[in-house]
Amino acid sequence: MSLELAAHDTVLVTGAGGLVGSALVETLQVRGVQKVLAPRRGELDLLDQRAVFDYFDQHRPAHVFHPAAKVFGLGGNTRFPGEMFYENAAINLNVIEASRRFAVRKITALGTGCVYPEALGGSMLRETQVWDGPPHGSEWAYAQAKRAMLAQLVSYQQQYGLDFVYAISGNLYGPGDLFDAENGHVIPSLITKFHAAQTQGGTVTVWGTGRAERDFCHSSDAARALIMAHEKLSGPVNIGSGVVVTIGDVVEGLDAATNGAVELQWDKTKPDGQMRRFYDLSKLESIGFKPELDLRTGLRSTYEWYASNYPNVRR
Repeated sequence: MSLELAAHDTVLVTGAGGLVGSALVETLQVRGVQKVLAPRRGELDLLDQRAVFDYFDQHRPAHVFHPAAKVFGLGGNTRFPGEMFYENAAINLNVIEASRRFAVRKITALGTGCVYPEALGGSMLRETQVWDGPPHGSEWAYAQAKRAMLAQLVSYQQQYGLDFVYAISGNLYGPGDLFDAENGHVIPSLITKFHAAQTQGGTVTVWGTGRAERDFCHSSDAARALIMAHEKLSGPVNIGSGVVVTIGDVVEGLDAATNGAVELQWDKTKPDGQMRRFYDLSKLESIGFKPELDLRTGLRSTYEWYASNYPNVRR
């Protein structure tokens, strides 16, 4: 269903302190939306169903953007699969049920590219292929929790008429990310390690061969894509930059951002994860979306943001 966010609409953004949530809040405010609800965890615990229902009942949002999630990188996915599945499943169940109960007009929920089947990793991934096989084992628990969210949205649309967008994102990065050197996603993890090596000395160790390929999209571009999709599309929608690069390209970009001041080594005994993942963006491009930040520019700006805000970043 096509709609346009109006200045007087009440819009809820979950995970507003996080990577995508903070970018969404800023972009919505620039768009002129006057009432953007942006509760932090201390104000609204999304794991607490009663608290979620009470918040929706009190504020009655017309639109919901739901990027909130429990996230880890490759290392954390391996160490904490049960925690990963439970917390994400519970958060999604609560937010979507509250959206249904309190007559939200439309919800846009952020999925993840790892919902796609492992067997399709070397081919262009299309929204119709989510259920065509099991996800990659390195991200299995997170992927299944996010698949369950899609199943809930489809079921609620069928029974209750809840309109939704399920955004299947490439690898997102930018200011406000979770900068966990050991358990975080690849770019924030590497930024943390590069900054430590640049300021304290030492070597940055990078997992794998550097040949794994991904679509990295800056959070500001992702926020624009999510808002455009919310207004003009429904159902599953791939979100990304449309540019496939290697992990080695990311390392080179961060090396440039630190002016070559950091010593690097590759630990090829560590896994690469899925070797190739890229997306068919024709649905998103059909509504006129184009990314504004290339990888090198986005990496430099994110590194500079981290350096300026260290040590008060999320970890």
